[in-house]
Amino acid sequence: MTTPVLETLNLEKRFPAGSKGLFGKTDRWVNAVSDVSLRLAEGETLGIVGESGCGKSTTARLIMDLVTPDSGEILFDGQQLHRDRANLRAYRRNVQMVFQDSSASLNPRLTLEQSVMFAPVQHGVPRAEARARARELLEQVGLDPARFAGRYPHEVSGGQRQRVNIARALALRPRVVIFDEAVSALDKSVEAQVLNLLADLKEAYKLSYIFISHDLNVVRHISDRVLVMYLGQVIEEGPAADLYAHPRHPYTQALLASMPSHDPDRRTTAPPITGDPPSPIDLPPGCRFAPRCAFASDLCTARAPLPVAAGRQTVACHLADPASGHPLLNGAKT
Repeated sequence: MTTPVLETLNLEKRFPAGSKGLFGKTDRWVNAVSDVSLRLAEGETLGIVGESGCGKSTTARLIMDLVTPDSGEILFDGQQLHRDRANLRAYRRNVQMVFQDSSASLNPRLTLEQSVMFAPVQHGVPRAEARARARELLEQVGLDPARFAGRYPHEVSGGQRQRVNIARALALRPRVVIFDEAVSALDKSVEAQVLNLLADLKEAYKLSYIFISHDLNVVRHISDRVLVMYLGQVIEEGPAADLYAHPRHPYTQALLASMPSHDPDRRTTAPPITGDPPSPIDLPPGCRFAPRCAFASDLCTARAPLPVAAGRQTVACHLADPASGHPLLNGAKT
């Protein structure tokens, strides 16, 4: 197996919940990310899906080192990321991120051209070269520099602002771009244009993507592999075509069953999943999905499942492990 361009090993992150115990120490913690490991191959698009609060965005911020993990490692080209100034500076030239809120991501006092050229200038690129690069990238994302270079963020639409954010992310010529709900605020026609743009840019610049979204149809359209998160953990991962055709984890099955269908004969008449996720402050014992799972047994509440191979997928569920002893495995199908 070739070395992935980006890899995380056992990332963990907790945030203080606000209450203070003895001697002013925090005694309650929000378990945002737990033991998350992922691999991103060169030229691949990895989709990450899950309900709100499952840890998708925190994982992205950990990868970008906008948030420092409590434990775990980040590797780029097989080399561990060291958090000194020089290493982080080099790392962020290669790994960039596009956020959901296109307005908040841009400085209202900078023109679109200035926003795109800002990072190259800060990294030592001469201003004339940075300006030329900014204009080239604006052209690449479908914004004519003659019309848009001198405009300010409030003078363009949301879709156009997001195109500027994409151009800005590419200004340092990275190898990896992380998209955190980057198209969720756009209407469907603009979303389709941006997704087509991302496909073209990936091919033109030989990029690798991590694409985070709650929209399962979008993730299926753009991703080579998909990683499913629940309550801070990875519960299933595999090639997009396999995972969508044959979801193995009950949570993944429920997620896909909740997708809207245009076929009136395939309408969902019963909720595929009920209840809310448990509190990330007070996690249930065993499998975190067990309180909402129709197949949960005493085994599920007693012992957390370990990831096992199921075809080309990896699944953290006792039902996917023939040796787990789950009572439904005798003749049961998953």
